[in-house]
Amino acid sequence: MKKLDFIIVGAMKAGTSSLAFQLKHNPQICIPLKEVHYFNNEENYNKGIQWYEGIFKDCNPENIIGEKTPTYSYLEKVPERIYEYKSDIKLVWIFRNPLSRSYSNYWHAVKSGRENYSFDKAVRKEPERLKKDVWKGYLKRSIYAEQIERYLNFFDKKQMYFMIFEDFVRNPVENMKGLFKFLRVSFNNFEYQDEIRNITIIPRIPRLLRKSSEIFHEKSLIHKGIQFLAIKRKKPGYTKISPEIKEELKHYFIDHNRKLADLTGLDVSIWDKNK
Repeated sequence: MKKLDFIIVGAMKAGTSSLAFQLKHNPQICIPLKEVHYFNNEENYNKGIQWYEGIFKDCNPENIIGEKTPTYSYLEKVPERIYEYKSDIKLVWIFRNPLSRSYSNYWHAVKSGRENYSFDKAVRKEPERLKKDVWKGYLKRSIYAEQIERYLNFFDKKQMYFMIFEDFVRNPVENMKGLFKFLRVSFNNFEYQDEIRNITIIPRIPRLLRKSSEIFHEKSLIHKGIQFLAIKRKKPGYTKISPEIKEELKHYFIDHNRKLADLTGLDVSIWDKNK
């Protein structure tokens, strides 16, 4: 089995599922839609390379092979592990307006039963909560430049491809063409799929989900059943962020976004236009 050619490393709630879904529709690419969680998960990592590469055993070795696990961009231990696996692997990044991504990340945690604070309270208490739980970093996970810099300790920037989620949504075909060129595959037999993936639907009863996750394992059938009953059976969409916290966070991310633009050459001005 040959080693993987590329990994979509992040960011979470920034379109990685939609991106992998589109890549899967290029006949020259083999990529599972399910997140693999090899380099970040100790249980999986201890299973070894044979277990990891076994996931891709049905891929045609002549194809470009990749995976996507957005947790890889966030955890500090991952870049070195990927480097040790394959030092010249290609890394794909997709970034979303950090305020929108943070808010989506928060609701993902609520839906999973891991969060019972309001968004305002969660972000205000984030520095304190992060000391005990790395997964409470809704804002920290949106500081993209910090994550890229960790990878630059091991990889050349030429191995990385950077995308803006909002640009991808606005002009998906052109963005896919650029990514295919980076991966060195043809665009000719690709057909764009007009489908949005991995939408978080807000739950009707967040407290029930929180209690369920405390009593049952998150992956247990009982918790999944309770989760199904607690999910709001309406059109997806979040409640509005309070104007005060929205303005505060817009200022919080200004310098971080500027650093991202300097580091990647991306034009992130679209994030200033999103009200």
